[in-house]
Amino acid sequence: MADVVQYNMERMLPELDDLERRALFSRHEIAEIVKQRRKFEYRLKRPSTLKQDFVAYIGYEKSLDSLRLLRKKVLMKKTGDRKLKKSVSDYAGVSRIIQIYRLATSRFKGDIELWFHYLEFCRERRNGRMKKALAQAIRFHPKVPGVWIYAAAWEFDNNLNAAAARALMHSGLRACPTSEDLWVEYLRMELTYLNKLKARKVVLGEDEGTLARSVKNAKEEQWIDENKELFMTLDDKREDDKVSNLPDGDSKEKLDLFREQGLSVLQTVYSGSIKALPSSFSLRTQFLEILEATDLAHSEDMRNEILADMKRDFSKEPKYWDWLARQEVIDLNNPETTEAVTADQLSRAIQVYEEGLKFLPSASMLDCYAKFMMDVIHFKHQGSQSSEHFSAASHAVDPISHLLVVYEKAETMGCITEDVACQHVSFLLQLGKVDEAKTLVEKFCSGNFSEAVQLWALRFSIEMRFIQKNCTPNKAALSSIFEPLRDVLLKVPISEAETIWLMALKYFSIHKQFFDKLVETSMTLLAKYGGSDDGFSLSSTNINFVLQRDGLGRARELYKRFLALPHPGLSLYRSCIELELNLASSGDKISLGNARKLFETALTTYDQDVGLWQDYYNMEVKMGTSETAAAVHWRARKTLRKSISLLPSQ
Repeated sequence: MADVVQYNMERMLPELDDLERRALFSRHEIAEIVKQRRKFEYRLKRPSTLKQDFVAYIGYEKSLDSLRLLRKKVLMKKTGDRKLKKSVSDYAGVSRIIQIYRLATSRFKGDIELWFHYLEFCRERRNGRMKKALAQAIRFHPKVPGVWIYAAAWEFDNNLNAAAARALMHSGLRACPTSEDLWVEYLRMELTYLNKLKARKVVLGEDEGTLARSVKNAKEEQWIDENKELFMTLDDKREDDKVSNLPDGDSKEKLDLFREQGLSVLQTVYSGSIKALPSSFSLRTQFLEILEATDLAHSEDMRNEILADMKRDFSKEPKYWDWLARQEVIDLNNPETTEAVTADQLSRAIQVYEEGLKFLPSASMLDCYAKFMMDVIHFKHQGSQSSEHFSAASHAVDPISHLLVVYEKAETMGCITEDVACQHVSFLLQLGKVDEAKTLVEKFCSGNFSEAVQLWALRFSIEMRFIQKNCTPNKAALSSIFEPLRDVLLKVPISEAETIWLMALKYFSIHKQFFDKLVETSMTLLAKYGGSDDGFSLSSTNINFVLQRDGLGRARELYKRFLALPHPGLSLYRSCIELELNLASSGDKISLGNARKLFETALTTYDQDVGLWQDYYNMEVKMGTSETAAAVHWRARKTLRKSISLLPSQ
């Protein structure tokens, strides 16, 4: 290994001599470069080379080459020589980076991210290795659509070779026929190629315009119509001459030649894509976006054909009706849009949703309907200009009232879900209708959503607001909400009721009688389900509240009761140990002994947990003696035979 590293270092001598001779780096800096490169070279020759070794070496060489280029520019400015002759140091850095990339991709052939970094570096530096690197990337990753797209884009944009790009796209579609990105990018490439051909005809004076559709809003078109005298019609004479010189009937055909070809390409690609991906809805929408952005012959007929196919294939899916309705209005998700949703647009969108409900009377359809109306309301209030326009033009449909109708319709049809029910209650709260929200959430919680955690959390927050607003909290008022809440907590698993538990413990912590009942309820549930090692730990949460409320003595009593239950859980042990260690660090002599007892009790069940042994050993190192630390370390290594390397060395 040392011989190979030394050989590689000796090969760098001409480059290093050139850097010193041209005064780009000092002798001390070159010595540091040699030191760093030798370190990286030894890393690359290790039996188990890591990807980070290659990445770090490449990053160092890129930074070094950037510094060399910067100093070279400064030197050229000082000497006034703008055409400094290139030498070996100008090429060696890039060649070395290419070589490291080649070694890295040979070692980690399956790392597609590394391959793309390699290709991007070759493209940026216009290195001749690019073609071979692309071929290797395709050979090792023929099922990755991005590789085919990257290769085709390089041939099309950099080499201006449309035939090679088309061949790559065809090969990619054969290898990955179910890739949406490949189909879409192939269509974009073909239309871009036609547009370039048309642009060349325009430059030669044989044609006019482009295939890109000119997008103007209504205000721009109105202003142009009102100010036609400001525009000079320079092309009128040429247009008349061109048309007059063509035989009758040929002028329009010549002008529409590229538009016809573009339509033919789109039809061909579209038919092939829907055969390969018949269930892809997003593919159809992307084709429609490309069609609307391109000026093609008979584009309206093609658009109607795609829409008809979408209705045939996706009329039983809510996403189709949701997309179709949102096409009737402007982009509600664009915060920079200044145009308002008009009454006609909103009415057409509502008609689409109503038609969709006839085809698909489902909860998901009503959920899309409600979210759309919420977007309209939010859009209405996001800007003063759009809000005024909407208010003036939307007297036919009030979005707020209509949204309430949608929620009621969901309930009437029996298609309401927990999320929609929460949205309904929350919307009433936003409107300030607290009484109606309280009545509605009680109705939901007493009916089909008697175990819905989100609704119970809403109900609890509303009830607490009522109790605090209308009267001083008394036993009767608190019992009215506590008892049904406790019944729900007994029915719902602890892991699903985290939100309610946290709200209840926080609020009732100042009411001893109800708080003690909650603690007993948690005892019952933990005895039934056991403690949790991951996520929410009800026992630990109870202990923290008791510690803040009643002090250390009560907290110790409580955690001993929790530990006496079946399967207390490792997280509970860790919480109790942390509590005792915090007290031990502040000088409590009893706490260290309690922590040791907790560790020993936990290890009777979790003796294969490496982290637990590490924490035990670290505690003895910090707070115990060398003998106790050594004893824990010896026991851990004896118990963890397969995980000895994970333990710290003594």
